[in-house]
Amino acid sequence: MICRARAPLRIDLAGGWTDVAAYAARAGGAVVNVAITLYAHASVRSEGQGVRLRALDLGALVDARRPEELRADGELALLKAMARRFPPGGGFELVTRSDAPPGSGLGGSGALGVALAAALGAARGERRLPAEIAGLAHEVELHDAGVLGGKQDQYAAALGGLQFLTFGDPEVSLARLDVPAACLRELELHLVLCYTGASRVSGETHRRVWDRYAAGDAEIVRALDGLRGCALAMREALERGDVGRVAEVLNENWRYQRALGAELETERMRELERVAFAAGADGVKACGAGAGGCLVFLAKPGREFDVAEALRGAGGQVLRFTFDTTGVVTWVETER
Repeated sequence: MICRARAPLRIDLAGGWTDVAAYAARAGGAVVNVAITLYAHASVRSEGQGVRLRALDLGALVDARRPEELRADGELALLKAMARRFPPGGGFELVTRSDAPPGSGLGGSGALGVALAAALGAARGERRLPAEIAGLAHEVELHDAGVLGGKQDQYAAALGGLQFLTFGDPEVSLARLDVPAACLRELELHLVLCYTGASRVSGETHRRVWDRYAAGDAEIVRALDGLRGCALAMREALERGDVGRVAEVLNENWRYQRALGAELETERMRELERVAFAAGADGVKACGAGAGGCLVFLAKPGREFDVAEALRGAGGQVLRFTFDTTGVVTWVETER
C-alpha cells in the first residue's frame, strides 16, 4: 500500500514577510495569496526494515535503521524531521518531488511539509482537517527542522484557493476571498510567472531583517507596515474586481519589499523586469522573500503572450499554471 499526497504551491500577491511571528505578534500580519497548479508531492510505502528518504527532484537519498536515528539537519532536513515526528510504524520509504525549481519563492518547503504531514498521517490512519495539517507542518519546519519563516505557505498549500490570511502569535484567521468570476479569469489569464534561474536569500538575510525590526529600526518597521497595508489594499481590489488596482498594489508591495534590503532585488531580476514592462507588463513583485526565485507579472490585456515571450527571450523560465481551489489531497494506491 502506498499513501500519497500533493499540496499546491502559491503566489503571494501581497503582505509576505508579515506572517512571521516576530511581526505578527506585535502588529498582526496580513497576507493575500493564491494556490496554483504546481505541486509538492509525497508518498509513503511500507517496506521491510529501516527507513529510506528520497527527494527525486534533488537526487538526494538518506537511509536509517530507525526513525529516531534521523537528525533533522543538513540534507533533507524537513523529510527527516517529518519522518522522525510521524513514523507510520515498521519499515517505510518516503519519496518526494516538486513541480517547481528549488528556491522558487513559491512556498515550496511549506507545501512539501503539508504534503509530508498528509501522506504520513494517512499512513498512520489519522484524519486531520486541512488547517490542522498546516499548523503541524509549520510547527515541524520551525521547531524540528529549524527553518525560520512565516505560516502563509502551509495554509495556502492546505486550503487552496485565493485566501486573505491574518496572523497573530499563534493565531491564524482564514478567509477565502469572494472575487468576481471575471476578475479571477482575468488574473489567471494575465498573470505571468517567471523563474529567474537562481535564489540567493539566506538565513543571514532573514536574521538581519528581524534583528533590525527587534531593535525598532524605523525603515524596517515602515516597510513591514507597508506590506501589511498592501495586503489590505489587495483584498479590497480583488473583492471589487479591479484588476488595474491589483497591478498597482503589486508594484507598491514590491517597493516595500525592496526596502527591507537592497539584496532582495538582483541585477538579473531588474533585467527581466525591464524586458517585461517593455513588452506590456503592468505590475510586478518578487515571490517569497526575493533575491531571485520567481517574479510574477501582471500583463496588460492581450499582452500576456508578449510578456512571456520577452521573458523567455531574456533567458527566464516561464512557469505555466492555473489556480488550485482544492488544497492538499491524499489518496491510497494498492501496489501494482
